[in-house]
Amino acid sequence: MRGGAFRNEYGGEPYDDRRSGGAHAARRARPRAVPRRRGAHAAPRSYAAHRGVALAVGFVALVAWTLFAGPAAAASPDGPCAPQRTDVRHSEGVSWDPGYRRPDGDIDAVLLFLSFPDHRPDVATTALAADHFPATTEFFTRSSYGRLRLRPTVVRRWFTMPRPSTAYAIHRDWAPAGRDAYLRDAIAAVGPAVDFGRYPVVYLVADPDAPGVDSDATKVINFGRPLRAGHAWINRLVTVFERHPPDPNVLAHETNHVFDLPDLYHRPASGSTADWDDLVGDWDLMGSQFALSPDLFAWHRWKYGWIDRSQVTCVDHPGTVTRVLTPVETAGGAKLLVVRLDATTALAVEARAAAGNDVRSCTEGVLVYRVRSDVGTGDGPVQVLDAHPRTSACEGTSVYPPLADAPLSDGQTYRYRFGPWTHGALSVHAARAAAGAWRVTVTER
Repeated sequence: MRGGAFRNEYGGEPYDDRRSGGAHAARRARPRAVPRRRGAHAAPRSYAAHRGVALAVGFVALVAWTLFAGPAAAASPDGPCAPQRTDVRHSEGVSWDPGYRRPDGDIDAVLLFLSFPDHRPDVATTALAADHFPATTEFFTRSSYGRLRLRPTVVRRWFTMPRPSTAYAIHRDWAPAGRDAYLRDAIAAVGPAVDFGRYPVVYLVADPDAPGVDSDATKVINFGRPLRAGHAWINRLVTVFERHPPDPNVLAHETNHVFDLPDLYHRPASGSTADWDDLVGDWDLMGSQFALSPDLFAWHRWKYGWIDRSQVTCVDHPGTVTRVLTPVETAGGAKLLVVRLDATTALAVEARAAAGNDVRSCTEGVLVYRVRSDVGTGDGPVQVLDAHPRTSACEGTSVYPPLADAPLSDGQTYRYRFGPWTHGALSVHAARAAAGAWRVTVTER
């Protein structure tokens, strides 16, 4: 394969290396050679600003945002208040990119296992498959309210690569030459044993103990031009280099890239000590697979079609709108309030509970976040707005404690200014309703 035929899914790497100690270090079997992110226990540079005495119920958070256009009066044709899709990678626009398979119904996946001449595998393919399934299928079944049924086929044999593992220079930011050779050799090694045309999702699982395998290199790789494999054409592959046992939810994270979701962590510049998790914290799997509340935002469920337009309320004019929102972790009911600020920016409001995929959630309540469809994967397309900016929660377990208590609690109000102080503002008020639901009132003035 000529160089440049493959396009890396930069920002598709989900690793959160926390090997320097603390709760996260205890979760992995062996330390990784190169840490990717700072440990959750290690306070980021601005962490001290988030500490303080817990605020009383009724706390009002004020956020100034220098956006000089107010909420858009015209709804996108893609849905109520949906920002337009842009050409950034994995745009958060709600309209669907036809280059990706919609995650609904029965979708078949295949797990293929690759060994190398320089190492005899220590772990059986069945054990490696059990690292990820049925957990990944169950994650999607819960998150989609049963609308997506991911069906894995495990090919229980090793396909031997023609070169030693060290020959491919496997690394997080993989050089094209080694990456292209690896993919070319992998498809050739599998050969006619698998009909790739049957599987919209393909996982290439490398021997995790081979000397040249870097566990920080797992990612989705998109092909600039489809790759031919027999009579089939492959648009993208998931390359898996996870240790055994792996990081939690890592395959669910990568599979969401196959369905066009972006990374929500913010990857700092090389050499920076900034935190990777300070934009969404624990509140979506695409931020971190270590998250305490890894279920997908209602926004992503709307994009996927797992919630209907009837479950989304658009706030597109001055006045007050009140809706009873049921938590995203449970099926049925209204799920999302959206305030479109301009063609590519919106505020989203949803309810979260300690249930389903979020059973380990640190806090519950009404979550407010800003979505931008013109910001690509890994650059911060979503930002959770913190209703309690002076406090934190769940130190030692949260991936970013300052945002662990971000949701509004009963009786609290969050205010968001979308222009100069004299221009206008939105307020979001939360109150508990029956059966775990939340009565949410959004006022625009």
